[in-house]
Amino acid sequence: MKLTTLIKYIDDFLFKPTPVHNVAFLRIGFGILLLFNWFMIFADMDTFFGPNGLISLSTAQQYGNQLRFSLFDYLPHTEKVTTTLAIINLIAVVGMTIGFWTKTSIAVAFITLISFHHRNGFILNSADSVLRVFLFLMFFTHCADMFSVDRWMKLQKGKAALVPEEKSPWALRMIQIQFCIIYIATVMFKLKGERWIDGSAIYVATRLDDFVRFEFPLLNNLILVKWMTWGTLAVEIALGTLVWIKELRYWVLLAGIGLHLGIEYTMAIPVFEWAMIVLMISMVDPHDLKKVWESFKDKQLQRLSRKQVTV
Repeated sequence: MKLTTLIKYIDDFLFKPTPVHNVAFLRIGFGILLLFNWFMIFADMDTFFGPNGLISLSTAQQYGNQLRFSLFDYLPHTEKVTTTLAIINLIAVVGMTIGFWTKTSIAVAFITLISFHHRNGFILNSADSVLRVFLFLMFFTHCADMFSVDRWMKLQKGKAALVPEEKSPWALRMIQIQFCIIYIATVMFKLKGERWIDGSAIYVATRLDDFVRFEFPLLNNLILVKWMTWGTLAVEIALGTLVWIKELRYWVLLAGIGLHLGIEYTMAIPVFEWAMIVLMISMVDPHDLKKVWESFKDKQLQRLSRKQVTV
C-alpha cells in the first residue's frame, strides 16, 4: 500500500462527511441515561455529596486525583449549593436530551457531572467513567443537527436545510475508537485472572450477594458456565476488533446486546450495561441508519396518506 493511499484512507475515515443520524440518536440515548443517573444522585445527595456526608470535602480533595476538577472546591460547601448544582445538572441534561442550546447544555452537564464525581470518588464505578468520557466527546459532534429543538428553530428561521447536511465524523470516530478500547482493555485485564482462563469467572461473579439480581438456574451447570465465560471473552474481543468488519458488524453488535442484557438481568450494575448498549449506536454505519430512518418516515407518510383518504 502506498503512503499516499494510506493517508487518503485515514483522511476519509476521519473527515469525509457522513450522515449525522448516529450522533443524534446517541445524544438522546445518553441524555436518557444521564436523567436516570441524576435521580440516583439526587436520591442520596445529602449522604454522598452534602456538607455532612459520609466523605468530607477535605477527604475527597486529599485522596482525589491531583488534576481533579470540581465546582465544590470553589463554592461554599452548603446544602443549598449542592442542591443548586444538582438542579443545574438536571436542566442541562434535559436541554441536551431535547437538543436545546445543545453545545452549552452538554458543556454544563459535563462540568456539573464531574463536580459530583470528584466530590466523592469512593462510590464511583466504571459506568461513571463511561458517562464522563463519552459526554465529553459528545460535545465535539454534530449531534444537534437532527431531532433537536435547535434544528427546529433554525428551520423556522430558514437557516437549515430540510435534509440535514452530512458532516465530518472525526468526533464520532473518537467515540468509536474509545468504545473498542474499552472492550480490548477489558479482555486484556480479564486474561490476567485464572478464573477467566479456567472458565469459572461467571460462576463466581453470579454468586456475589451484593451484585446478584435474579438467580439463573442454568448457571448451576458448570460446563455451560465455562462456555459462557469463554463466550463472554469472545464477544468482548469481537466488539473491540471484528466490529469494524462490515460483514460481521451487526452480528457482533447483536451478540453484544445479548451479552449486556444477560448481565443486566442477572447482576445489579446500575447504568453500565445500558450505557454500552446505547454506545453501540455509534458503531452502526451512518448510511445504514439513514436508510432505516428514511424507510421509517416513508412508511409513516404512507399510513398518514391512507388515513386521510379514508376520512
